[in-house]
Amino acid sequence: MSAAQDVVQQFLDHLNAQRVDDGMDLLAEDVFYHNIPMEPMNGRESVRAFAHEFGMGSRLQVDWQLRAIASVGDVVLTERFDIFTAADGQRIAIPLMGSFRVKDGFITEWRDYFDLADLQGQLAAMQTTAASDNS
Repeated sequence: MSAAQDVVQQFLDHLNAQRVDDGMDLLAEDVFYHNIPMEPMNGRESVRAFAHEFGMGSRLQVDWQLRAIASVGDVVLTERFDIFTAADGQRIAIPLMGSFRVKDGFITEWRDYFDLADLQGQLAAMQTTAASDNS
């Protein structure tokens, strides 16, 4: 395993262990993050805030299942199935491809490519179910 691939694997392992902040600490301070097709963001603390706002590791348990990983130089490509499970058992499951660039032991670029309509539909279904459970 390349050094870059090892950093990405550590990042995924931290998230899957619900240690989101430990994972975020592997991002460079000025990381470029783009959940394509959403708006990109810059900076570790912006990405950390986004992860916490989404509920990663708190409201939603993270289980990012790695299907394949490959690296060339400082670039690591992942095929994943990202699963987020709420306390009530509802879950979001998104197939995606990820691209990471690693320099000096930190992730400096992170892009995930996925179907936004699929994510939005699953989030809406989760909110509808939660609302009907509270009625």
